[in-house]
Amino acid sequence: MRFTKKLFRKWDGTGLSRKTTTDNEPIESSLKSDTNPHIEQTTINWSSLYKKEDWWAVWIGLTIFALSLPSYFGIYLLGWIPVAKPWMDIGHALSTKVFDPWIGLIASFIFLALIMIPVNRFNGVKSKDWFKGFFVIFFTAWIIYLLSNYSPIVKVIGSAEVGYVIALLVGIAITNLFRIPSWLKNSARGELFIKAAIVLLGAKILLTSFVTSAPTILVAAFLSFPVVWIIAFLISKKLGLDKNLSATLSSGVGICGVSASIATAAAIEAPAIYSTVISSIIVIFSAIEIIVMPFVAANFFPTYFDAAGVWMGLSVKTDGAASASASIVDGLLKANGSALNAAVITKVMIDIWIGLISFLLATVWAYKVKKQTNINTSPMVLWYKFPKFVLGYLITSIILSLVALSYQSVAEGAKAVAPVISFGTEPLRTVFFTFTFFSIGLGTQFSKFKEINIKKPIIAYAISLCFAIVWGGIISYLLFVK
Repeated sequence: MRFTKKLFRKWDGTGLSRKTTTDNEPIESSLKSDTNPHIEQTTINWSSLYKKEDWWAVWIGLTIFALSLPSYFGIYLLGWIPVAKPWMDIGHALSTKVFDPWIGLIASFIFLALIMIPVNRFNGVKSKDWFKGFFVIFFTAWIIYLLSNYSPIVKVIGSAEVGYVIALLVGIAITNLFRIPSWLKNSARGELFIKAAIVLLGAKILLTSFVTSAPTILVAAFLSFPVVWIIAFLISKKLGLDKNLSATLSSGVGICGVSASIATAAAIEAPAIYSTVISSIIVIFSAIEIIVMPFVAANFFPTYFDAAGVWMGLSVKTDGAASASASIVDGLLKANGSALNAAVITKVMIDIWIGLISFLLATVWAYKVKKQTNINTSPMVLWYKFPKFVLGYLITSIILSLVALSYQSVAEGAKAVAPVISFGTEPLRTVFFTFTFFSIGLGTQFSKFKEINIKKPIIAYAISLCFAIVWGGIISYLLFVK
């Protein structure tokens, strides 16, 4: 309890809300009654469909997907979205299916800024501030992405995906060297960007590849997250962290990063500061992993793309960091999306357990740890804790897969739906990934770790993460190489 009191002494009065906001809201706000915090609400809070970021990522992704579908018939409603390509002359750095690519770049900014206004309005961000912040994020990310496509750079490094790492480092440098305005911080919505990107990614992953890869990856997930969770919990307890903080940390490193840690903290009614602290630690370490792990994986599994991708999914925490790391692996190994496909499926296989794990932990804490028999648990908690962007990912994948499956062969089907991906979902998915990295960088402030004494949680997380990386590598080797 000494650690808990120290945390609250350090953090009280800093402006942090007691209710931690999360990508899986309304976990905290909807499951507890306002009149009695020990009674769970069992009815669906329909306002979450238009108030919560997790749902807005689905709506944004599905809107873009719907506008991409006519490309199947040769009607390119999003054909003006620019795509970066290797260049020596900056004038030829962009290409589009229709219209001038540089005009398309401006149109892309306006289009994306407009469709994301509602989610920011519901989160208290003024439209004027959103446009200012998104303007900086959009064009900074695009400048970085264009530079990373400079032919000599691509030739030396082997992949334009290094732009993701550069965007991350630029964001970290800006936020740690300068005092950035609140309107820029509020616009750097990395979780929203990456969730929308993963919804769009579903269009690229057809059911044929999912069915082929999923069984083995499911085994990998089962061999990974329960073991890592238990080891991390034991390590945390050994270092003196209380059960609530240990469980929050264990879910963060064992299941799925920020989402899992926040869901767990809410499920076991831990202090909101716990999920805030662990989430900050996860973001810092994820930034380091993004820079290091893709190159490690490329060296360990130079010809086994699935193994490299699964390793990223098992060891790099947060969906965005894992997916982006796998994207870099794809570029380094010229894997044509194989590593990214494996990483995303791995994350999905792990993500789907967030709700169940949270529900089980809530039950254990209520009846074993806290011994409070007046707390009623409901299966509805599973729905609230399930990451909704996964639903969007599945919807886009299923719809396009059904179209592809109507053809006689897998190859013919993939070729038929390719325009939907090439001239709609894929260019914007790449853009969202770049936004994500830059936003993660802007949110990575090293000074936060000087404000409170979080030495023990950092050590516990670092040791647990090292175990997760080694264990994930062993699993990937045994299932996909040997």
